[in-house]
This record gives sequence, C-alpha cells and structure tokens, in this order.
Amino acid sequence: MKTFYGVLLISLLLVSASYAQQTGISGRVADTQGAAIANATVEVKQVGGAAFTTKTNSEGSYLIPSLTAGDYIVTVTADGFTTVKTKVTMLVGQTPAVDTVLPIGGTSDAVIVRSDAVAVDTTSSTVAGNITPDDVKNLPINGRNYMELATLVPGVRVNAITNDTPLGGSNSGKFQINLDGLQVTQNTADPSFGQPRFSPDAISQFQIITNRFDATVGRSSGIAVNVQSKTGANQVHGSVFGYFRNDAFSAADPIARAVTPLSDQQFGGTFGGPIRKDKLWYFGSYEGEHQSSGITDSSLLPGAASNLVFPQVITVNEYLGRMDYQASGKDHIFVRGNGFTFKNNQTLASGSADPSAAYYATRTNYTFLGDWNRTVSSRIVNDVHGSYNHFEWQNLPLITSQAITFGAVTVGAPYNYPQIFVQNVQEYRDDLYYLMGKHSFKLGGEYLYSANTGLFQQNLNGTASACASIVAKTVNGITYSAAQVAADLFPDGTTNPSSWNYTNTNDTTQTSINSLCALGTFVQGSGNFHVNIPRSQLAFWAQDDYKVITRVTLNLGLRYDNDLGIFNTGLKLTNGLLTPKSNDNHEFAPRIGFVYDIAGDGKTVIRGGAGMFFADVAANQTIDGQIFNGVTSLQESITGSATAPLNLQSPFANPTAAPRQAVQPLGPNVVTPYSLQISGGVQRELPFHSILTADYVHTRVYHDWIRLNSNLLQDPNNPQFNLKPSSKYVAGTTVSCPTGGVTPDATQGAFNVCAQAFTNINQFFTPNESGSIYDALQLGLRHSLQSGFTGAVAYTYSRLKDSSESPFYYPNKPFVNGIHDEWANGQDDQRHTLTVTGDYAIKYGLSLSSLFHYGSGNAFPTSVGTTQPTGYAPSYNRTFAANTVPIAAGATCPTGSTCITVYNKMANNYLDTATGYYLTKRDALYGRNVYRVDSRLQETHKFGGRFRAVLAVEAFNLFNHSNYGTYNGIVTSSSYGLPQATTSAATGIPVEWRPRSLQFLGRFEF
Repeated sequence: MKTFYGVLLISLLLVSASYAQQTGISGRVADTQGAAIANATVEVKQVGGAAFTTKTNSEGSYLIPSLTAGDYIVTVTADGFTTVKTKVTMLVGQTPAVDTVLPIGGTSDAVIVRSDAVAVDTTSSTVAGNITPDDVKNLPINGRNYMELATLVPGVRVNAITNDTPLGGSNSGKFQINLDGLQVTQNTADPSFGQPRFSPDAISQFQIITNRFDATVGRSSGIAVNVQSKTGANQVHGSVFGYFRNDAFSAADPIARAVTPLSDQQFGGTFGGPIRKDKLWYFGSYEGEHQSSGITDSSLLPGAASNLVFPQVITVNEYLGRMDYQASGKDHIFVRGNGFTFKNNQTLASGSADPSAAYYATRTNYTFLGDWNRTVSSRIVNDVHGSYNHFEWQNLPLITSQAITFGAVTVGAPYNYPQIFVQNVQEYRDDLYYLMGKHSFKLGGEYLYSANTGLFQQNLNGTASACASIVAKTVNGITYSAAQVAADLFPDGTTNPSSWNYTNTNDTTQTSINSLCALGTFVQGSGNFHVNIPRSQLAFWAQDDYKVITRVTLNLGLRYDNDLGIFNTGLKLTNGLLTPKSNDNHEFAPRIGFVYDIAGDGKTVIRGGAGMFFADVAANQTIDGQIFNGVTSLQESITGSATAPLNLQSPFANPTAAPRQAVQPLGPNVVTPYSLQISGGVQRELPFHSILTADYVHTRVYHDWIRLNSNLLQDPNNPQFNLKPSSKYVAGTTVSCPTGGVTPDATQGAFNVCAQAFTNINQFFTPNESGSIYDALQLGLRHSLQSGFTGAVAYTYSRLKDSSESPFYYPNKPFVNGIHDEWANGQDDQRHTLTVTGDYAIKYGLSLSSLFHYGSGNAFPTSVGTTQPTGYAPSYNRTFAANTVPIAAGATCPTGSTCITVYNKMANNYLDTATGYYLTKRDALYGRNVYRVDSRLQETHKFGGRFRAVLAVEAFNLFNHSNYGTYNGIVTSSSYGLPQATTSAATGIPVEWRPRSLQFLGRFEF
C-alpha cells in the first residue's frame, strides 16, 4: 500500500490537461476449473507495432490502459500451462475484458490462437458511437471534413455539420474535441470561428460520446469527441492522393437557378514506418487545398444587380507528424505535432451583404504533445502527458469605412472588425490506474493555463443606424428612381469610401448620406481594445469501475473542476456597474453507472446511470466584459433630432444631449452552467457479426448563458411593464440606482430606468430559468465485414426545448421575468434523424459505398417586421408594435384596432397580458425534410504484393434533392416560410445544403 500512496501522491502533483481516451485492455486469467492464475505474464502487442507487458495479480486480473486503438495480440503465459494468444480489435474509448482460460500444458505444449472481435462493451455505461478506420477510409466525405461522418452515431441529430462540431447552433460549452487524449478545442469564442482540422488520412478513427462520460472526462455539459492520430508500424506504408471538384459537374441551386462557380483541388500524402523495428516508429501526413469559387451576392442596395458573383480563393494546409518509442515492455513514449492554416481572400457575412462588407479571414492552429506511459507494477500504471496548443483567427476588412444602415441595407466595412484573437493553452495531465481485486481505479488531475489575447476593435470607424431608406425621390417635378439616388450616393461604388457623397449639395436628386441619416443614431468606439484573459483551469477525479459480481460492473466517479480567471474577478469599474467578485468554486460532479452482462457471455448487456457535467465557459463573454464596459473603452452613441440633425462627418460636434453608450459586462453572480445526464439502454450482439444498441437519454442544462438589460426596473403600480428590479423599489419612493455614471433617467416615463449614461446594460447572466431539456431514443445497428459487406444504421427520435440559444441570446422580453416565456422548441429541435451507410466489395476490384441521410427538418427562428416597443432590443424581434393586432391574410381588422397581416399560423401569435403586446412564438418555423444520398464507386488495382492504385468518383446529393438551410422567418412577410438560396461555396456554408456535385479522386497506396 505504501507504493500505491506514493504513486498516487505523484499522480496528483503531476496534474495536467484534458481528456483521457480510456482505450485499453483488461481481463482475468484462470485455469480450466476457474481458479485464478497469479503472476501470469501478459503481453499485449499491437500488430506491427509496440508491445506492453504486465503480470496478473493475486486475483488473476491484469490491466493495460492508455493504448492506441487498433489490432492487438494478447499473449498469456504461465508455468505449467499452455500459452494462449487472442487477437483483439479495439476502437477508441473501448476497454474490453479479454478473459483467458489456460489449459494445463502437456509434454508438447501447443499455442492456441483465437480471434475475438470486440463487440459488446461489458465494462462501461457510457453512451457513445465509434467511427471505425473502415468508415474513415471508405465512405464518401463531402469536403473531406472527417466530422461529416459524425451523423453515423446515434444521438447526433443535425442535418448539417457546421463549424466542425457534431452539434447544432446551441453548442457553447457543450462539447470538447480531444486528439490523442488531450483537448484541442478552440474556446475563445463561438465555434463558428473554427475548430482544429485534421486530414482524414492523418487520423485512424474517432469516437463521439453523446451521453454519460466517466469522471476522467470534463469541461463539457454535452458531448465529447475523441480523435486518434495514425502511427507508424514495422512495415513502411504511405499514400499519395488527389481529390478534384469542378462546377462543370454541379447542378444549379433550385432557387437562384445558378451554378456556384467552383474549382477545388485537395491533395497530399502520408508516410510512416520504423526507424528501429519493434522500438521506434514515425508517421507524417500533409494535405493541402486550393479552392477557387465565387460569392453569389444579392445586395439589397437599390439598383444593384442581383446575384452578383465575386471571385474567392480559399487555401488550406493540414499537417501532422508523430513518433512512437517503445523504451521497454513497461514504457511507451510518443510525441506529436500537428496544425493547419486557412486563408479566405474575400468573405461575406451572408448572401445578401453589400460587397463593401467583404473581409479577409485567416485561421492558424498548431499543437505539440508528449506522452509517457509506464507500467509501474502489475497493479499500477501511470500515464503523464502535456501539450501546447495555439489557435488564432483574424478577420480584417478589405476596406476601411463607416458602416451605415439605410432601412434594411447596410453599407460599409463590418462594424466589429478588425478582429484578432489568439488562444495559447498549456496542458498537463496525469492518469494513474490502480487494480485491486474487483476494483479498477482511475485517479488523476490536470492543469490548463489558457492565455486569451488579441485585438477586438468595435465601431472604431463609426457606425450609423436607423438612417432613412434609399427610395425614389421627386425634385422640381422630375422623379428619380431609388437606383438613381443610390448611384448619386455612391458614384464610384460602395467599395470606394473616398467617393461616398455625404453632403452632395450639387446633385440632381438633392439627396445625401447626411440627409438620410439626419435622424439616425451614430456610435463611435474609442479606447483600449486589447484582449488579455489569463485562465488557470484545475481538475481532479476519482473513478472506480467496480465489478460487484462477474456479470455486474458499477462505474462510480467524482470529478472537481475550477476555472480560475474566467470571470475576471479583478475587474473593478468606476461607473457603478457590478461585476463578478469570485469564481465558481463549487463544481463537484458525481457520476454513477452500471453495466449488467445478462448471460455472462458478453453478448447482451443492460446499461444506465446518471451524472453531473459542468460546461466549459468560452472566453468571449469575459472578453466583452473586459473591453465593452464603459471604462476600458467607450461606445458613445448620439441620435440626431430636428434641431440638431446628425452629421456623420462630425457627429459629436454640437450634440443636444450627452453621448450615451451600450455596455455588456458579466453579471455579478454568474456561475458555470452544468447538465444532469441520465441514460438507460441495452446493447446486444446479433447473428451475422451485427451489434444492436438502444438507449434512452435525458439531458437537462441549468444556468445557461443569456443576456439581460440590467437597467430596467419594475413599477409595481404599473404591471403592464413587468420588468426586473435591479434594486429594492417601493411605490412612491425615489428609485435607487448604483453610484457613478448610472443614475435614474426621468425621460423614460413609465419605465424607471437607471440609464443616464447608457442606452442598454446588456449583461451576461446565468439564471436558473435559462437552460435546455433534451430527451431522445437513440438506436444503432452496425454490421461488420461479412461476404464483402459492411453497414450501419443510426436513428434518433428526440425533442429539444430551451430558453436560450447562446451566450449572446437576448430574450424577447429583456428581463428575468420574461425568461419563462422563452421556453419553446429550440432551433436545434429535430424529431427524426436517420443515417444509413453501406460498403460492398463487388468484384474485380470494384466497390460501392453509400451514405443516406434523412432529417425531419429542424426549427428556425421567427420574428415580426414591425417597430419594437420602447425598451425592447432583442436579437430576434418577436413583439409586435404597440397597439398592433396581428390578423390572417384576408381577415377583417376589428373596429378601432390597428392591424398587421401575418402569414404564419394564427395560433403562433398571442397576446401577452403582462405587457399588453402581441407576440409571435419562438422558433415556430420548421424546415422541409432533408434527403441526401452520397455515393462512391471505386476501382482498386493491386500489384507488387503491397501496392495498390485507387480511382473513384463520388457523387454528393446524388439525386439532387432540394435541401435548404435558411428560410424567411419574418411572419409579416408574404414570403414567410419559403426557403432561401444557398449559392456560395465559401467556408461556413454547409456542404449538405448544396445541389448535386461530383468529385473525382486518385490514390496510390503502399
């Protein structure tokens, strides 16, 4: 026991970073009578690779954890017994129990060789799915993004893989990506800014845990993705490949009736082998991409040509190198370096943005990792590893100008660029495995030091909003069209700001930018926009996989997390705004699960359990609070009036009122969101090499992020305004507001607002009312290779309700009492999701693989097209204007009412008695069903024994079904509910929505 406590102490001191994949082999060695064989030698050797050796303990048990998934030979030797070898194929995340019975040896001992495929997991209650090496190698992957294969896993319920994550839009803090056991997730801001990329030829396989991880896994309240890189072997192996797409083989967008320009080449290769056989191996890979495409823009500027196409060039480089060293039978060391670069020379935020909003986008990522695994004794194994991960993105405007909004049209550079963010993370982790009788303990800790730095300049060049629309104008009896007026305002186009006509005193239309913006609002940013968020993340855990009896295993775990620095407790503001004073130091997460092997033969198990899981908090909220707090930087705004019209060239020259600003710091009592996960299911091995899984899962997220307007107070004598009190308020007394720049504002009438210095105080909060509820039935069927055929089916029936879409979600009623009304079907709510795959080797080197995906159509946000009531400023306006009644098309407006025609179901519009306003329901628009078939026809030529050449053609959306990813959600628009075109090949546009396209490929492998 002294050895145990000594190694445990070292384990807890060598704290480190991120997730362990928990891939390994355990088992029990016994004689033919069932008696345990102690001190038997167990060698676990990867086919063509490293070997690990241990001894059985007094109970005959052994454990070799932290292995690379793949094919292994387990050899068990004991004096007086016949040696037994067992071939095992392991997938990522599996820890199969390879129990061995040794016959008594005779005068001529024979070696018995069996072949066992790991089928049913009898040791873990985790709900997960694996993407096998054959899946990665043989199935068609649109865009060669490995994450496209995530839909093969039950529980992944999206129609499109966006932002390199297997979740939909509501994914902040709800997932992690781990490569070779350590975290590589970009966590500065929303995943839309990208995640690390890996070539499918650089990874061997990956696992997606959709529910109920053990205690060694943390910092995700939803799912975890474990990716494994390829390794070298005793035989030299490699590949050279090229994948080619061109718009000549693409179908037209069904709405735009145009083919997206595209010329895409993806190319690269791999090379691996031994430096010293059975001791030292290497592996390297490279993949590049050059894509020439076009941005199809439908600018809303009057007179602009529709469907303008702007050239776009995207270049991507992905690389990975790895070296493995087998120092002894007890020690294995490996190091890895990987990274990618991405450049897009011209990006538009959306298909209807004005060309002046184009920007240059880059992403850069690289990681270095080292791992040392040592078998200390037959009972103890220790694994220590560390890494350094760098992720950076830049969004730089192509022009420098003000951003000006005329009605629904915005012209000029993006208001929140330039944008440079850098994430540097040092990770250190230690896992200790201790085998004692029926207990298999996992103890350890980890430490991450994250430095989030960069530059985030917002409204630096000025932003004008609420300017009058550009419309036709009559001057001296001559009518000028809106297009002619726009041409006068921008004589040299919107992308040449020096020619913009602000004053325009001599033009024929007598219209100028200043005249249209005279009553608008102007915002100017100034001050310090540099980002610096240092974070220290700690975690400790203890996990016991306790085999109560031969057929029953309990998974018992407790994890503790703490993110020091994420709430920026040192920020003290002089303007009266309250910010967090402490971090969330109470993140204890108990977890319990069970696995019951019904017959004891490893063919049918019942599994289930429950646990708490804390989210990983993105730095974005803290970054905004550090910069946009009214002290570090200013976001001053002023609104023009009849007596002092706005002049965009000198907006603050003669203001009639002091400039005000909007701020968005963290709320004073924020906590880390967490989820309760519950699951129960069955896994069954069927005839013909098939495995069936069925699980019910429930996930309830608490204290999710949301933004609220803190400067609104409640007037109890006027219940029409059901607002959140930010201080004690008694009718007839003076409103008490924080000191400093925040004082009562009598100009707001019935709204008693602490906002003299601020237009809005949009603080980030984590109230208990904000969260989500997910329930699902997840079914999976996988058929292993037999008669040349493999296949899989993944089906999910689910429901998702939530009250917050993301940390930047702003409720329709921007106060705590309004969050209750936000509960509705979430944007990621999709009831039915089905993916079917098959791969069949025909004859003569021909093979056919296909992937069919069906999605019942997910929810989309809905809004109204009317002016918002005073005090409302939500992301999606769902409140009709004051004294406005929605009616169906053709209906008669009630006498004395002001009506507006709506085109959604009338049942989705209702009167909110608390405010007296009509509202429309959130996310009430469901998209059309999605059907997609992707196929690959491949011919393989083998020669020279170990060489082969592959030629193939892949068809994506083979039957050219019209699938859509965006819809018009404005209920007051006659085109409400109609899909919108997807005509850009730019990154960020999910490939799943595109019309049919073909890809040709050639590979040479050895």
